[in-house]
Amino acid sequence: MATPEISVLMSVRNGAGFLPSTLQSLANQRFDPIEFIIVDDGSEDATPGILADWAQRDGRVRIITQSPQASDGLAHALNVGFDHCRAPLIARADVDDLYHSDRLALQYARMQAVPDLAALSCGFRRIDAHGNSLGDRPPLTGSEKIAFTTLFQSSLLHPGAMIRADALRDVGGYDTTYWTAQDSDLWARLIAAGARLDNLPDLLVDYRIHDTSLVRKRGPEGRALSLGVPARMQAAYLGGLPPKHDVAAVVALYQGVEPLNLRRLRRALAGAERILRAARGREREDVLEHARTQFLKGLRQQQVRAARTALPKRLLLRHALTRWQDADFSWESNNALL
Repeated sequence: MATPEISVLMSVRNGAGFLPSTLQSLANQRFDPIEFIIVDDGSEDATPGILADWAQRDGRVRIITQSPQASDGLAHALNVGFDHCRAPLIARADVDDLYHSDRLALQYARMQAVPDLAALSCGFRRIDAHGNSLGDRPPLTGSEKIAFTTLFQSSLLHPGAMIRADALRDVGGYDTTYWTAQDSDLWARLIAAGARLDNLPDLLVDYRIHDTSLVRKRGPEGRALSLGVPARMQAAYLGGLPPKHDVAAVVALYQGVEPLNLRRLRRALAGAERILRAARGREREDVLEHARTQFLKGLRQQQVRAARTALPKRLLLRHALTRWQDADFSWESNNALL
C-alpha cells in the first residue's frame, strides 16, 4: 500500500449497532492514499467480526485488538492507535457517526494551504439513534476566536477533527487521566503550546446523539473533570484565579446550559467581566464582540428561566442585559450590583 497522507484513527468498544454504516461512510471518502487504524478496545459483541470482514475486503484497514482487561478508556485506546499511524495527518472518527464523502479531501486541502494549522474540524448535523435530524450546528471559525473560547468551552468537534501528527506528538498525545473531555484537554494543551486551531464552515459530520453516548453517562464526576479544562485556561489567562472567581458559573452563563440562582448569577457576571477586562488590548475587537454576544445569549436564556423568580434576580438580569447590549459597554463591573 502507498504511504498514506491521512491516517483515520478510531476506537470502538461494543459498537456493532452503528459500525457498518460508519465504516461505509469512511470507505466512501473521495481521497487517497489513506489508512484506517481501528482499535477494538475489548469489544464483546459482533464488533470483531464486522471489523475482520472489512479488513479482509479493504487492504487499507489495520485492526489493533485489545482484550477487555487491557481496556483503559478512550484516551488510552487512541494513544495505542496513534502509535500505529504512519501518516502526517490524523483524522479522528467515532463509531456512531457518519462522514460526508468530501470530509477528508476538504480538510486535507486546508491543512496543506495553512501549514501552521495544528488541528482543523468542521460543522456538523446532530442526528438521533435512527438517523433523524436534530438540527445543524455551524461551527465557530477563526483561530483567535477559538483560542479565546477555550476559556469557556470546546469549539472543535473531536470526531470531525484532523490533527497534525507532529503537533499531537509534541504535546504527548492524549492525557489518559481524562476519561471524558479528552478532546477539550487536547485542544487546550495545543493552544497553550501556541498552536492554531480552526474549523471548516462545512457540515461534514452527522454526529449521533443516543442513550449510550459517553456525554450522556458521564455524571457529576465527569462534569467536574470537564470543568477542569476551562478552569486552568481561565487561571492562566488571569494570572491565577481571584478568591471569589466562580469558573463553573461563568461557564454556565456562557454556554446557557443551566439556570443560575441569584448568588451564582452575580458571580458569573463578575467573572465574565473580569475576563473581558483582561482581554481588552490583548484580543481583537471581533473576538471580544463574539464573547460579548455569547454572554448576551446566556443572559437572555437566564431571563427566560427567571420569569417567575424573585424580583432581585430579575432586576439584576435586566440591568446586566441593558449594560451588555450597550455598544459602548466599558467592560467595567458595577460593584454595587455584582
